[in-house]
Amino acid sequence: MHFSLRLKLFLLSLLLLLFPLLGMRLNRTLKESLIISQRDTLSFTAQAVSAALTNRSDLFDQEQFHALDQKRDLYLFQLSNNIKLDGSLEDWQPELTLAEQFGKEHLISEADPKQPLTLSFRHLAGKQDKYLYAFFDVQDDHVVYRSRNSLRLDRSDHLQIVIENQWGQHTYLIAPYEEGWVNAFLMPSNPIKFPVSEQRIQGTWRQTRTGYILELRIPLDLLGSKLAFLVADVDDEDKRDVEAVIGTANLAENHEPGWLLGTSEPIEEILRSLDRPYARIRVVDQNQRIRAQVGSLRKLEPLPADADQLTKIMQQVSSLLHPFYRFFTTSLNADIEEQISQPTELDLKGIREGLAGRHSLTSYFMKDDQVEVLAAIVPLYEGEKVVAAVLVEQTTNSILALSNRMIEETISLSVVAFLFGGGIFFFFSFRLSGRIRRLRDQSASAITPDGHIRSTVNTDRSSDEIGDLGRTLDSMLHQLQQQIEHREKMADNLEHEMRTPLAGVAASLKNLKQEQMRQQENPPKQIMEYIRWAERDVQRLESLLTSIREAASLKNALLLDSMEPLDLGRAVSMWLEHGWKLSFSEANFVYQAPEQEVIVKGDPVRLHQALDKLVENAVSFREAGTPIELRLEQQTEMVSVQVINQGPPIEPSFQQQIFSSMFSHRPIKDDRPHMGLGLYIVRTIMEHHGGRISVRNLEDGRTGVVFAISLPKEDVSL
Repeated sequence: MHFSLRLKLFLLSLLLLLFPLLGMRLNRTLKESLIISQRDTLSFTAQAVSAALTNRSDLFDQEQFHALDQKRDLYLFQLSNNIKLDGSLEDWQPELTLAEQFGKEHLISEADPKQPLTLSFRHLAGKQDKYLYAFFDVQDDHVVYRSRNSLRLDRSDHLQIVIENQWGQHTYLIAPYEEGWVNAFLMPSNPIKFPVSEQRIQGTWRQTRTGYILELRIPLDLLGSKLAFLVADVDDEDKRDVEAVIGTANLAENHEPGWLLGTSEPIEEILRSLDRPYARIRVVDQNQRIRAQVGSLRKLEPLPADADQLTKIMQQVSSLLHPFYRFFTTSLNADIEEQISQPTELDLKGIREGLAGRHSLTSYFMKDDQVEVLAAIVPLYEGEKVVAAVLVEQTTNSILALSNRMIEETISLSVVAFLFGGGIFFFFSFRLSGRIRRLRDQSASAITPDGHIRSTVNTDRSSDEIGDLGRTLDSMLHQLQQQIEHREKMADNLEHEMRTPLAGVAASLKNLKQEQMRQQENPPKQIMEYIRWAERDVQRLESLLTSIREAASLKNALLLDSMEPLDLGRAVSMWLEHGWKLSFSEANFVYQAPEQEVIVKGDPVRLHQALDKLVENAVSFREAGTPIELRLEQQTEMVSVQVINQGPPIEPSFQQQIFSSMFSHRPIKDDRPHMGLGLYIVRTIMEHHGGRISVRNLEDGRTGVVFAISLPKEDVSL
């Protein structure tokens, strides 16, 4: 993988990010320490509240903290909305979700235990102003109303209200003739007396598809300390016997209703004197119901902010990076929706431990797990008995806000430092890599594909390492140019120097052969064979020297050639019929001549020479019995002639090297001399004509090689 110098310096500049990471690590340690301190503070506060309420027997007696029974006691909720007695439950929101379900487990009496129970109801009681409101959503398969000819109230579906106050226990019944507005009747203690209408207990009875809904309103001054509701079911309109009774308290066993409980104003008054900012204090009874609550979790302590210039800059940076902060900061929600103090059942982790007499510290999440609340729970004693638990809560928002602010400032400062430092690094890397790239481009363009020196490197006056490198490269190019010139001249000189002694050797062999023939009519075969081998080697040397001379003088000779329009398709056909088929009679050629003229501009002799080299090369490498294919194809601006032979493929690593001078790669050896100049000559001719040569292996399932020369198409319309 290649990494540029700019990228390396950029990656090096990323080390600046270690500073915000260290800052975040320090911030995490500080946050953990603050949370520990907050837990300790909450624990001390909870113990102080517990100490203020411990052994207040008069207060606990007054607020009914003793002898609580979850199955009998009724809790009054503070209703949020005004209740209309219309048989609809929509105005009971949001407290409607706190309604309790009463069914078989609350059964008081049953006429036939073998029959399935068809009675159940949902119930909620609350207070608003000077009234108690209650609703009963009764599930009853057959609603039976009171008969207008009967004075009995208990011979139909009815609601029984049992109130116990300072004057004793009183029972009220609601049994309407039909749905609509209803009032209660006070049942006399003497059965021979008639019930008395109680107009202060009012309500609405509305029949539904599954039973009926009953809404009630009772003045608070009519109530006492205990209250119970019982729903009776009558299904047979003829017999009118009570089939089942379900109630909030089992009067048949306890003979008294349950406590009527709510939040304690005296206890809340004491808690207000101990309230601490941004915290909530609650007292929970043995039924895990909230009996008192002060304080709020909604407030968020404002963080001080300096108005200096640096702060203003940081605020501007923070506003730009705000979407980025959320990946590192802890989300918090300061707008916490809290219910009005309600006697809701609280089932937090640690409440049971507090009611069992053990101190505990816990935490929980609210607001869709976005707000963490820390809670300290301490038992509240009366003598040696635990009557309640004190719960002190506080969100971690203040700590999280401080932590987030520190993270944001750390990130902002790091971004500023990174941009400033990174900008310097980038400028330096841009300038440094620019110089290196210029040096690379000059070095790459200085050498032509055929290995000649086109130009030298423009040296830099700088005294640094890059300047020294440029001057060294320039010196190397000068030396390389001298070596290339010496090599090109050496080939010409070598050919000239070798031809004179080679001519002498050839003449000596000829004379020796003639002398042998003159002296003896039948010279020894062995001697004559030696002479023939020597003559053949002399011919090979002469052929090699001719090739060297041809390659060395080719470029100069090409400058003297004349370019003319040429029908390449017709020329290939002529060269094939009168040249290659005769020269390579053992090979079979396949060529489809084009129907139209294919005009190119070039020297016919040189183009014939180039194709001669390719055809000769294809014949020497072809697989026996396979043809040599010639194809002429026209593109938009170029004309291509392909020479295809089946045989050994060319390795990809050699496909660019085979066009270099003096390079020969022949897996199959023969007795002909090969200097590696043939394809070099073809490339030189093609470049002189503005074309190119390429090679690739066959990809049609056959094994072989495709050599292709491409020439610019001549526009015959001009």
